[in-house]
Amino acid sequence: MPGVSFVECFGVGRRQVDGFIELARRLGQLPGAEKLHAEEGALGLQPHAPYSAGAALYAAAGQLAEARGYRLCTHLAESPAELQFVRDAAGPFARLLADLGKWDESVMKPTGLHPVEWLEPELRRGDWLVAHCNYLAQAHIQTLAACRVSVAYCPLASEYFGFPDRGRHPYRELLAHGVNVCLGTDSILCQPPGQPQPLGILPQMRRLYQRDRTDPLTLLRMATVNGLKALGMKHTLASLLPGAPARLIAVEINPQDPADLLMQALAGTTPASVVHWARVERQPFLE
Repeated sequence: MPGVSFVECFGVGRRQVDGFIELARRLGQLPGAEKLHAEEGALGLQPHAPYSAGAALYAAAGQLAEARGYRLCTHLAESPAELQFVRDAAGPFARLLADLGKWDESVMKPTGLHPVEWLEPELRRGDWLVAHCNYLAQAHIQTLAACRVSVAYCPLASEYFGFPDRGRHPYRELLAHGVNVCLGTDSILCQPPGQPQPLGILPQMRRLYQRDRTDPLTLLRMATVNGLKALGMKHTLASLLPGAPARLIAVEINPQDPADLLMQALAGTTPASVVHWARVERQPFLE
């Protein structure tokens, strides 16, 4: 299955790198792991988040990714509690770590920094895909653009958790500054109950179209080629080009409706169905 499987890593405090050293050893024992590419099924590393992965763990993951060609991923700027943890070494996440017996003086000291500022040295080193980015100021957007970071926005998950406050995510500002923004889903636990395709990207597209009236072609890019770019994969895997593998879904529309077909698909509620892989033998009639 094409794509990148990210190995999620946790660890804070004095022993945060111990487990990672063992993980690196085991990854090195996988046959052919160093030859994997995203089109064949590749490995990536994902220090979970600033409140569950320390600075040394982020640095170790970045070094290993650089040495072996792994992609990198993390959760970033997701919640006010995360911002408080990085800035003040306090709040709900600090209390949780203390309750779990994971807190020591080296876990996090007050930095006065936003999570993007705290992680910026690592973001500048590798090819990062960061999830969420619900809470960003203009300066943080500019930093992400300068670091060539991709952002995975998960609309339904963000709304489930009530982030960001007032429901406004800066995805349009990120796109305007040249940041590659794609769509994600996050956990199945935070998808609406009864959703026929709870980890589908089409429901994310529909939510943004119906809520924000986001440009349909922008949503189509966020759902296809932007995601491929974020994973280091070829954009032709989501393009109708001669010889390209056609990985398609079918969405019900009304041929009698004069409205644009893509707008119909985004305004509807019918689940998508999978079209078996085929090969486009000639240039399709597309502008």
